[in-house]
Amino acid sequence: MGGLEGFRNRVQSALIYEDNKSKLSLLSQTYLNGDYTMFFILLILPSLLLNDNSTLLNKKVPPYTMLVASGPERGKLHCYVCEQSEKEGVIVFTKKMSDGLSKVAGVIEKQSKVSPDFKGWVTLISEDSTQDAPLLKWANEHNLVGTPVGRFEYNPGPPAYRLSTDSVTEVFVFKAGKVLHTLKAKDEAEVEKLAAKLGDILKKPKN
Repeated sequence: MGGLEGFRNRVQSALIYEDNKSKLSLLSQTYLNGDYTMFFILLILPSLLLNDNSTLLNKKVPPYTMLVASGPERGKLHCYVCEQSEKEGVIVFTKKMSDGLSKVAGVIEKQSKVSPDFKGWVTLISEDSTQDAPLLKWANEHNLVGTPVGRFEYNPGPPAYRLSTDSVTEVFVFKAGKVLHTLKAKDEAEVEKLAAKLGDILKKPKN
C-alpha cells in the first residue's frame, strides 16, 4: 500500500507501538513500587481488550483505505468510510473468501438496491497481491455490482478495528457515523450463519 493513505496506516501502527511502550514502562514502575494488585490489573486488562472491537459500539466509524479489486474504483486505494460513514452501511473484514461469505455479500448487495443511502463492501486482509485477480473473479461470480471488494495489505487489518486473531470474518454495521452492531465468525460454519444475522439487523428500524 503506497501513497498518503498507506503512510497514514503505518503512522497509526507506529503510534500504537509507542503507546504500548509507555504502558510497559508504567507496568514495570508499578511492579517495582510494590503495588502488585495494580500490576496484575495493568497486566491482564489490556490482553482482554486487545481484540475486543465491541468497544467500537456507538463510536465513530474508523476510516481506512483498501486496494479496490472490483467496481468503479478498481485498481485504486479508496476510503469508502470517508464517503459513506455519515450514511448507512456495512463493512466486512475477512481472511478468506468463501461461499458463506458470498451470502453475506449478497445481503449487502440486496440492501444497496433498495436503499439509496446504503453501501457495503468486503475487505480481504492479505499481503498477497496475487489475490487481486481472484477477488475480481469472486465478485463477478456472485454478481456484486454495488458491493465493492478489495484488499487491506497489512495483517491483522486496520489497527482501529481491533480485529480478532480468532475470527475469520467480522462485520460492522454503521449509521450516521457510528458503529451500531458487530458480528464475528470463527470458522466457515459460523460464516454461513452471518447472512441471516445481518439480514435481521438490516430489517430492524434504526434511530
